[in-house]
Amino acid sequence: MFQFIQQDQWPPLAWLAKCEKSNPNITVFHGPRVEVCDEWFCEAVWDGEFQNGNFDQTDIVAGSGGRARGVTVIFVSAGNTVDRLQSIEINATTWVSNSLACLTAGANASVPPAEKGYYVAANSVIQGLDRYQRTLSTSVGDVQLTYFDNLCWNQNGLQVEPKPCPHRDFSSFERYRAFLQTHLNAVVANLSSIERRHPLRMMGTLSSGYDSTAVSALAKPEGLREVITFDRARGGDNDSGEATAKILDLQVHRMGREAWREMEFAEVPFIASYSSGEDIIFKGAEPRLRGCVLLTGYYGGLIWAAAAPDLSDQLVRHDSSGLALTEYRLWEGFIHCAVPFWGAKQIRDIDAISKSEAMKPWNVPGRYNRPIARRIGEEAGIPRHVFGIRKRAATVNPFAGWDLMHESRNLLTPSSLKDYLSWISENRSTWLRYGRVPPIPSAKLNYYINMLHMRRIDAINSLSRLPLLWKVLKYQHYQPQYLNHYLFPWALDRAMRRYIFQ
Repeated sequence: MFQFIQQDQWPPLAWLAKCEKSNPNITVFHGPRVEVCDEWFCEAVWDGEFQNGNFDQTDIVAGSGGRARGVTVIFVSAGNTVDRLQSIEINATTWVSNSLACLTAGANASVPPAEKGYYVAANSVIQGLDRYQRTLSTSVGDVQLTYFDNLCWNQNGLQVEPKPCPHRDFSSFERYRAFLQTHLNAVVANLSSIERRHPLRMMGTLSSGYDSTAVSALAKPEGLREVITFDRARGGDNDSGEATAKILDLQVHRMGREAWREMEFAEVPFIASYSSGEDIIFKGAEPRLRGCVLLTGYYGGLIWAAAAPDLSDQLVRHDSSGLALTEYRLWEGFIHCAVPFWGAKQIRDIDAISKSEAMKPWNVPGRYNRPIARRIGEEAGIPRHVFGIRKRAATVNPFAGWDLMHESRNLLTPSSLKDYLSWISENRSTWLRYGRVPPIPSAKLNYYINMLHMRRIDAINSLSRLPLLWKVLKYQHYQPQYLNHYLFPWALDRAMRRYIFQ
């Protein structure tokens, strides 16, 4: 069924499957740390025994892979919206990959540099699984983007297949917490299996906020020993989770939020993931990430809110944070496990727990209030005053403008900015072919345009605090301006260079 061809120079966890209607075998090109065997391959962890390879039969899965079932192959996506599969059909051949850059390289595809709508389209996943833009236009056809669901391949082609999502008993906090603990225990057993050719270890994240604190408190009894924390948030506030780590007896690795600025072309994999690139701060933690399963609290801000603003089962989000790790994690060889997504299809039941009488002791005044996360943390011995006091964000605001007078506020480092402006100049003819005026490759002009835009954002920030307006205004938030529109095709072009076939 599978024919595996290892690509030693590729990012360690990337894979690309070539499916032909005329050929019963599927060729899988893969990086050196992808797990392979006769009936399946993966870069994944899940809540079952590793040797059985049943990651297609659960929604508690992080990473991706493919599983043969008779004459059918199921390509498995992560059970969250911080990772995805991408696929494209060209003539009688279908390509499937866990990397957009790998897919476009393998299919000899490119995206139009002059297109403006990439950020809005990529960010549409926050609107929910039933509303996101599922295609990305390329020179050889549309790439299909698949979040959460799986893809089923047989001789009739590729079809979307819903991921199994059994109904769980979330009738109380105790039952919901037991669900999280039980499945975390199973995931840890999976990642530490001696059957793995490439061993994995747990690594946590910890800030001064609710979500990472709750996840770390859950993971500590399951063997979590180390966490990454960043020194500060946007605006310079202390966002370190060191106080919590000390209470939980966790070894903490304190990372500089701006450390990535010292690295060449650090931005490329984050922006090439078809996202805003805001999680670039993880580049500074690079030596700690290789070979780990990174536990994060992404999505906790909605699923654990005191009153969730959207109760659909479509995984609607406030933002696309975490998505920028999609490509980067393949390059550095780690699996991203966002725990709050577990069981999230039952958000109504979880929201009912937050609003229940039993949770009142953990309901605190103010807008920054997540009773479930607070109770998990406090019952683990973390005092109330240590975490969840003020909402902070350590991620980079990607479209806040390039400030030539303050290099630390730029999204692009000097080497990347120089390369990007050269790329715009080299592709001037593309804008002309589309009947558009080519942008002026001037960082200074881009800065002034973005400063005007940020004044508009300040007004939106004020209005978005009003009831019911957040769902409308969030889609206007931090949209790119002028040169920022074209960062994605530049980054994708550069990222594709990592995928040279041997």
